[in-house]
Amino acid sequence: MKKILLKSFFVLSVLGTLLFTMTSCDGDEGIPVPFDIPMTVEQTLPFATVNTTSYLRYPEITLNLDADAAIKEKYSKLSINNLKSAKLTGFSIDYLSSKLGNKLNIISGAKVYLKAPNLPEVLIGTVENNTNPATITLNTADAELIDYLKSKQNSLILEIKGAQTSVDELKVNLKPVFKISVGL
Repeated sequence: MKKILLKSFFVLSVLGTLLFTMTSCDGDEGIPVPFDIPMTVEQTLPFATVNTTSYLRYPEITLNLDADAAIKEKYSKLSINNLKSAKLTGFSIDYLSSKLGNKLNIISGAKVYLKAPNLPEVLIGTVENNTNPATITLNTADAELIDYLKSKQNSLILEIKGAQTSVDELKVNLKPVFKISVGL
């Protein structure tokens, strides 16, 4: 009887320790997980194109994305210095309006670059053979963008290839989504 009680006590002790060990990590909410920083930048694009295979380059479009503030909002004890990864996971251009009634299907192709001071432009998204009048969804490049998001002075550069001859002024929303990872 004494052996059975001793064995039962030992088994219960092991189970109790195991249960405590398994549940003690559940309360650790301080471990940073990757999160998205979606943006919307309304932009008016003067548009003059012909059906061509070359791209028309637009002036820089200021983003001024403050990744440091986004990190601190999510994890108050972390900062931009804790940034481990930053990638573009989505980019769309949404039609809002135009002066002459043209829509986004006058754009057959587009390239988007990200720029920051003292860094080379990096291609972050492309689309070819667009026919959608309402939304252009770009294929995003798998580029590491940490250094570009460490600066608050970042901007986009848009290159557009026309599907037809057109002159207009398009109002669009540029919608990049950056996924960032932070750690200690």
